[in-house]
Amino acid sequence: MTTSFADPATLPARADHVGTLHIAVELSGAGHHPAAAGLPGATPVGPARWIDFTSPSSRPLDLSARPAEVVRVRATDLREARAAYASVLDDALRGGRLRPVVLADVEVLLAPDARRARRLLRELDAAESATPTTLRYVGTPLGLAGLVADIGAAHVADGVTLLPLTLPGALEHIVTGTIPWLRSRGLVVDSDAVERAAGAVGLEASARRAS
Repeated sequence: MTTSFADPATLPARADHVGTLHIAVELSGAGHHPAAAGLPGATPVGPARWIDFTSPSSRPLDLSARPAEVVRVRATDLREARAAYASVLDDALRGGRLRPVVLADVEVLLAPDARRARRLLRELDAAESATPTTLRYVGTPLGLAGLVADIGAAHVADGVTLLPLTLPGALEHIVTGTIPWLRSRGLVVDSDAVERAAGAVGLEASARRAS
């Protein structure tokens, strides 16, 4: 027996949430790694907050909307994430609802080069080991941009919620490296939420335009 799932392109959706990837970030403490607060220069941001980077400022995605406007997916690998995405879309089709935006949660640890990122993760885990709770990317800002682009192209999800393992480090790389690369290829349209997120950890708002 073959199971078929809904084609994302055939489901009705909000007009302003179609055509580009969605990028959000969840800020928490000094980062999502339990040892992040012990890093030199760590900048706690207080209570966890979820920030939509790429929807129109006048109409951001709403995590609290009912029926659900956003569905976040946690998965151990891309295959599992893609299956969850297909299942969410199929449920929307069967229920006659607007299809939600499906975002894959991705833990991220970024550095100018991949070797440095892996070394930082080893240092964090040596202080307090942390098993990944969802997809995890450890590497460069442009490598993350490539992964996000692939997630969209392969219909793994409509975008991602990035969970920085360290702050402000990972967020700075997202704002100055990952988002500009995706924007330059027409894959995302960033909003002033990027500036607000940068300000939350003391980054210069103008830095988000760096390439």
